[in-house]
Amino acid sequence: MKQNALLIIFALALMNVSAQTNAWQQNETLPGFYLGIQSGVESFTGLIGLTADFRLKDNFFIRAGAGIGSWGGKLSVGIRNEKSSGKGIGYGIYISQATGLKDFTTKLETTDGNKDVNMDLQPGLTLNPVISYKWMINNKNRFFVEGGYAVPLQSLPYKIRDGSELTDTSKRVMKILCPGGLSLGLGFQFAL
Repeated sequence: MKQNALLIIFALALMNVSAQTNAWQQNETLPGFYLGIQSGVESFTGLIGLTADFRLKDNFFIRAGAGIGSWGGKLSVGIRNEKSSGKGIGYGIYISQATGLKDFTTKLETTDGNKDVNMDLQPGLTLNPVISYKWMINNKNRFFVEGGYAVPLQSLPYKIRDGSELTDTSKRVMKILCPGGLSLGLGFQFAL
């Protein structure tokens, strides 16, 4: 319930952000496309990946990203609105899918003791509201940090393949590792 309330409040705040354009110089046009890299934990592109932002209007962007995370590959798509074209705060929301990993083996505590457990990490889907802050470099390229929360849209996306039964401790570990939770990232984008 708290997560749904948080998403509703965030969506309302996103809709109320004015899309004003503060160009660096009066006749300078704003770049329409940004391409770069991003890294983080539960971030837009996972541990590391590529990010692209396409300006739809003023300071409103469509985003896409692809990278590698702890749950396999990661694909994301979303929107972002920024308060200004220069340095400043932005708000966004995106959906991400971790591709998962087949035939994954890791050492976990089971009812038969510590042992290697074979499992499939299923694809995991999250909804991610974020707040970001960016700094402009050479008046066009951008460095940014962002944080938010990845809301899981499924429960425990893994299957034990070898019949092992995990202890409560191992189940908590797997729940922490599953897609979802606090999201932190930083990135750099070139204006194209």
